Amino acid sequence: MKTLIPPVKGTRDFYPEQMAVRTWLYETVRGVSESFGYQEFEAPILESLDLYAAKSGEELVKKQSYVFTDRGGDEITLRPELTPSLARMIAQKQGELAFPARWWSYGPFWRYEKMQRGRSREFFQWNIDMLGVNSPEADAELVAIAAAFLKAVGLSSDKARILVNNRRLMEAEFDALGILPEKKGA
Repeated sequence: MKTLIPPVKGTRDFYPEQMAVRTWLYETVRGVSESFGYQEFEAPILESLDLYAAKSGEELVKKQSYVFTDRGGDEITLRPELTPSLARMIAQKQGELAFPARWWSYGPFWRYEKMQRGRSREFFQWNIDMLGVNSPEADAELVAIAAAFLKAVGLSSDKARILVNNRRLMEAEFDALGILPEKKGA
Protein backbone atom coordinates (compact mmCIF):
# COMPACT_ATOMS: atom_id res chain seq x y z
CA MET A 1 0.00 0.00 0.00
CA LYS A 2 1.36 3.42 -0.94
CA THR A 3 1.80 6.10 1.67
CA LEU A 4 -0.30 9.17 0.95
CA ILE A 5 1.57 12.44 1.21
CA PRO A 6 -0.69 15.09 2.77
CA PRO A 7 -0.60 18.80 1.90
CA VAL A 8 1.98 20.91 3.72
CA LYS A 9 0.84 21.60 7.30
CA GLY A 10 -1.31 24.71 7.42
CA THR A 11 -2.38 24.52 3.76
CA ARG A 12 -5.38 22.85 2.16
CA ASP A 13 -6.58 21.37 -1.07
CA PHE A 14 -9.52 22.92 -2.90
CA TYR A 15 -11.68 20.24 -4.47
CA PRO A 16 -14.19 21.36 -7.11
CA GLU A 17 -16.95 22.04 -4.56
CA GLN A 18 -14.70 24.26 -2.45
CA MET A 19 -13.24 25.88 -5.55
CA ALA A 20 -16.75 26.82 -6.69
CA VAL A 21 -17.32 28.65 -3.39
CA ARG A 22 -13.91 30.32 -3.62
CA THR A 23 -14.61 31.43 -7.20
CA TRP A 24 -18.02 32.81 -6.20
CA LEU A 25 -16.41 34.70 -3.32
CA TYR A 26 -13.71 36.10 -5.60
CA GLU A 27 -16.31 37.22 -8.17
CA THR A 28 -18.32 38.90 -5.39
CA VAL A 29 -15.18 40.70 -4.14
CA ARG A 30 -14.45 41.80 -7.72
CA GLY A 31 -18.00 43.07 -8.28
CA VAL A 32 -18.12 45.06 -5.05
CA SER A 33 -14.62 46.49 -5.54
CA GLU A 34 -15.30 47.59 -9.10
CA SER A 35 -18.72 49.05 -8.19
CA PHE A 36 -16.83 51.56 -6.01
CA GLY A 37 -14.30 52.36 -8.75
CA TYR A 38 -11.39 50.25 -7.46
CA GLN A 39 -8.93 48.68 -9.88
CA GLU A 40 -7.49 45.22 -9.41
CA PHE A 41 -3.74 44.77 -8.96
CA GLU A 42 -1.49 41.88 -8.12
CA ALA A 43 1.98 41.65 -6.62
CA PRO A 44 4.35 38.68 -6.69
CA ILE A 45 3.78 35.85 -4.26
CA LEU A 46 7.56 35.78 -3.74
CA GLU A 47 9.24 38.95 -2.50
CA SER A 48 12.68 39.90 -1.29
CA LEU A 49 13.00 39.53 2.45
CA ASP A 50 14.66 42.98 2.41
CA LEU A 51 11.30 44.54 1.42
CA TYR A 52 9.57 43.10 4.46
CA ALA A 53 12.51 43.83 6.76
CA ALA A 54 12.27 47.50 5.73
CA LYS A 55 8.47 47.83 5.90
CA SER A 56 7.19 45.32 8.50
CA GLY A 57 7.69 44.52 12.15
CA GLU A 58 10.52 42.32 13.38
CA GLU A 59 8.16 39.56 14.61
CA LEU A 60 6.59 39.22 11.16
CA VAL A 61 9.98 39.05 9.44
CA LYS A 62 11.85 36.83 11.92
CA LYS A 63 9.12 34.59 13.31
CA GLN A 64 6.08 34.51 11.02
CA SER A 65 7.48 34.57 7.48
CA TYR A 66 8.36 31.63 5.30
CA VAL A 67 11.91 32.49 4.25
CA PHE A 68 14.38 30.66 2.05
CA THR A 69 17.57 31.39 0.16
CA ASP A 70 17.14 30.95 -3.58
CA ARG A 71 19.74 29.44 -5.87
CA GLY A 72 21.19 32.88 -6.54
CA GLY A 73 21.78 33.46 -2.81
CA ASP A 74 18.94 35.97 -2.30
CA GLU A 75 16.69 35.71 0.76
CA ILE A 76 13.11 35.33 -0.45
CA THR A 77 9.82 35.22 1.45
CA LEU A 78 6.34 34.03 0.62
CA ARG A 79 4.33 37.20 1.09
CA PRO A 80 2.89 37.35 4.61
CA GLU A 81 0.96 40.57 3.87
CA LEU A 82 0.49 42.94 0.94
CA THR A 83 1.27 46.42 2.28
CA PRO A 84 5.05 46.35 1.59
CA SER A 85 4.47 45.08 -1.95
CA LEU A 86 1.82 47.76 -2.50
CA ALA A 87 4.17 50.46 -1.19
CA ARG A 88 6.92 49.22 -3.52
CA MET A 89 4.58 49.27 -6.51
CA ILE A 90 3.28 52.77 -5.72
CA ALA A 91 6.82 54.10 -5.23
CA GLN A 92 7.93 52.66 -8.57
CA LYS A 93 5.14 54.45 -10.49
CA GLN A 94 4.57 57.41 -8.16
CA GLY A 95 5.03 60.06 -10.85
CA GLU A 96 2.65 58.28 -13.22
CA LEU A 97 -0.30 57.59 -10.91
CA ALA A 98 -3.37 59.72 -10.35
CA PHE A 99 -4.35 60.04 -6.69
CA PRO A 100 -6.37 59.03 -4.90
CA ALA A 101 -5.55 55.58 -6.22
CA ARG A 102 -8.21 52.99 -5.53
CA TRP A 103 -6.72 49.50 -5.78
CA TRP A 104 -7.86 46.08 -4.67
CA SER A 105 -6.40 42.58 -4.64
CA TYR A 106 -7.50 39.16 -3.46
CA GLY A 107 -5.02 36.39 -3.07
CA PRO A 108 -3.04 33.94 -1.03
CA PHE A 109 -0.69 34.82 1.84
CA TRP A 110 1.45 32.71 4.14
CA ARG A 111 2.40 33.12 7.78
CA TYR A 112 4.28 30.61 9.87
CA GLU A 113 2.12 30.93 12.96
CA LYS A 114 0.86 28.51 15.57
CA MET A 115 -2.01 26.57 14.07
CA GLN A 116 -5.40 27.37 15.57
CA ARG A 117 -8.95 26.39 14.77
CA GLY A 118 -10.14 28.38 11.77
CA ARG A 119 -6.66 29.78 11.14
CA SER A 120 -4.24 28.16 8.75
CA ARG A 121 -0.80 29.17 7.59
CA GLU A 122 -2.00 29.74 4.05
CA PHE A 123 -4.91 32.16 3.86
CA PHE A 124 -6.73 34.32 1.34
CA GLN A 125 -7.26 37.99 1.98
CA TRP A 126 -9.12 40.81 0.27
CA ASN A 127 -7.08 44.00 0.29
CA ILE A 128 -8.78 47.22 -0.65
CA ASP A 129 -6.71 50.38 -0.49
CA MET A 130 -7.40 54.05 -1.10
CA LEU A 131 -4.07 55.82 -1.45
CA GLY A 132 -3.39 59.54 -1.39
CA VAL A 133 -6.29 60.67 0.76
CA ASN A 134 -6.73 60.81 4.52
CA SER A 135 -10.24 61.87 5.42
CA PRO A 136 -13.35 60.72 7.28
CA GLU A 137 -15.03 60.37 3.88
CA ALA A 138 -12.35 57.89 2.77
CA ASP A 139 -12.88 55.88 5.96
CA ALA A 140 -16.64 55.98 5.40
CA GLU A 141 -16.15 54.71 1.84
CA LEU A 142 -14.23 51.69 3.10
CA VAL A 143 -16.98 50.94 5.61
CA ALA A 144 -19.56 51.28 2.80
CA ILE A 145 -17.57 48.76 0.74
CA ALA A 146 -17.60 46.31 3.66
CA ALA A 147 -21.37 46.79 4.04
CA ALA A 148 -21.93 46.28 0.30
CA PHE A 149 -19.89 43.07 0.42
CA LEU A 150 -21.82 41.68 3.39
CA LYS A 151 -25.08 42.45 1.59
CA ALA A 152 -23.81 40.89 -1.67
CA VAL A 153 -23.02 37.60 0.09
CA GLY A 154 -26.48 37.54 1.65
CA LEU A 155 -25.76 38.72 5.18
CA SER A 156 -28.43 41.06 6.45
CA SER A 157 -28.02 43.51 9.33
CA ASP A 158 -29.46 40.94 11.74
CA LYS A 159 -26.67 38.48 10.79
CA ALA A 160 -23.65 40.83 10.62
CA ARG A 161 -22.68 44.15 12.13
CA ILE A 162 -19.89 46.58 11.35
CA LEU A 163 -18.37 48.19 14.40
CA VAL A 164 -16.17 51.25 13.96
CA ASN A 165 -13.63 52.51 16.47
CA ASN A 166 -11.78 55.79 16.45
CA ARG A 167 -8.83 56.01 18.82
CA ARG A 168 -8.68 59.83 18.73
CA LEU A 169 -12.39 60.09 19.54
CA MET A 170 -11.94 57.66 22.45
CA GLU A 171 -8.94 59.63 23.76
CA ALA A 172 -10.96 62.86 23.58
CA GLU A 173 -13.84 61.22 25.47
CA PHE A 174 -11.46 59.93 28.16
CA ASP A 175 -9.95 63.41 28.50
CA ALA A 176 -13.41 65.02 28.71
CA LEU A 177 -14.33 62.61 31.49
CA GLY A 178 -11.09 63.38 33.32
CA ILE A 179 -9.78 59.82 33.16
CA LEU A 180 -6.05 59.79 33.89
CA PRO A 181 -3.74 58.23 31.26
CA GLU A 182 -2.67 55.40 33.57
CA LYS A 183 -6.35 54.45 34.15
CA LYS A 184 -7.41 54.43 30.47
CA GLY A 185 -6.50 50.78 29.94
CA ALA A 186 -8.68 49.66 32.81
